[in-house]
Amino acid sequence: MAATCSVTSAAVAVAIVAVAMAMMGSTDAAISKTYLTSYSGPGGCFGQTATVGSCGCSDLEFYDGQDFEGDTATFYTETGCAGTPYQVNGGGIQFCGDYGWRSIYIGC
Repeated sequence: MAATCSVTSAAVAVAIVAVAMAMMGSTDAAISKTYLTSYSGPGGCFGQTATVGSCGCSDLEFYDGQDFEGDTATFYTETGCAGTPYQVNGGGIQFCGDYGWRSIYIGC
């Protein structure tokens, strides 16, 4: 009887681990994979960096270059996601130079 209980306990442990791993995978899908790295320059994509990746509106710390990765985001010409909007679809885009963007909205 003891052998049956240990096999059952092991099966339950494996099932719990499998469920936990499946839940972690589905939670990852809900987290934003979109982020922006801004550069201090001067004049391009080098120097100090600051990265924004949280959902919602964020002001940029540096303006001399941006490296965008992820899905969709909207850049704005003023802080607080005000001013003229510019929507970017798809990541892997680098903007080296000051394009006038001062904030970004990342939708999640």
